[in-house]
Amino acid sequence: MSSTGQTNRMAMQEIAPERGDQTGDLALAPIQREGASERLAHRLLGMVTAGTLRPGDRLPGERELAELFNVSRPTVREAIKALIVLGVLRSRHGDGMTVSPLQAADLLGPLTFFLTLREVEVERLYEARGLIEGEIAALACAAAGPAAVAELEALIVRQEALIAVPEGYRALDTAFHGRLAELAGNPFLARAAESMNILGLEARKTASETPAVIRRSIADHRAIVAALAQRDPGAARAAMRTHMANVLATSRRAPEAGR
Repeated sequence: MSSTGQTNRMAMQEIAPERGDQTGDLALAPIQREGASERLAHRLLGMVTAGTLRPGDRLPGERELAELFNVSRPTVREAIKALIVLGVLRSRHGDGMTVSPLQAADLLGPLTFFLTLREVEVERLYEARGLIEGEIAALACAAAGPAAVAELEALIVRQEALIAVPEGYRALDTAFHGRLAELAGNPFLARAAESMNILGLEARKTASETPAVIRRSIADHRAIVAALAQRDPGAARAAMRTHMANVLATSRRAPEAGR
């Protein structure tokens, strides 16, 4: 076993509760049979949350995990499969099972799929996003000096050059909102906004293929930056909320939007 695998095995031994029967110096609590795979998945997820397992760490093999937690190998397979679906673990040929980078895009994947199936949830998402990004825009006013405003205006100019290249525009749209979050100076709002942006991406893809919709969004961006340039938090908040409402509306009627 590699040194990383051995280290992770030792870490698992250290956090596992004691059980009645001992195997050498290893003391592990058996996973209860009812819902064993779910319990094992929660146990492994807890190790990731606690930092015992970190991004890039390699897990012990299936047989070792079964022995460590006193469960069957099928139970291990089911638990691992669930954590892969959640984006917590990755499986690569020749590299075994490793903890994912734990980026928002990976972890929000299943929820993104859920949102594509339920239009009402998309509406709730944009309601929340309007509130959060509206506050980000308002807070950004305090830090939006001439250099920051010029930077945002330059981003908008680059967006205008990519009206006919939707994928390129979406990347710059993300950069625009990300820069606003940086200026706001609140990492919790920034993370929430990033997560909601990722969750809404699938719903926006069809709409953002439309040049008319892209132009509408760019006009919204200009209104936001104009409010920042005036150091007017109320206007910035209102402009951002209008932008979010426009994005939701165009996402709903994407098939009928003019191309």
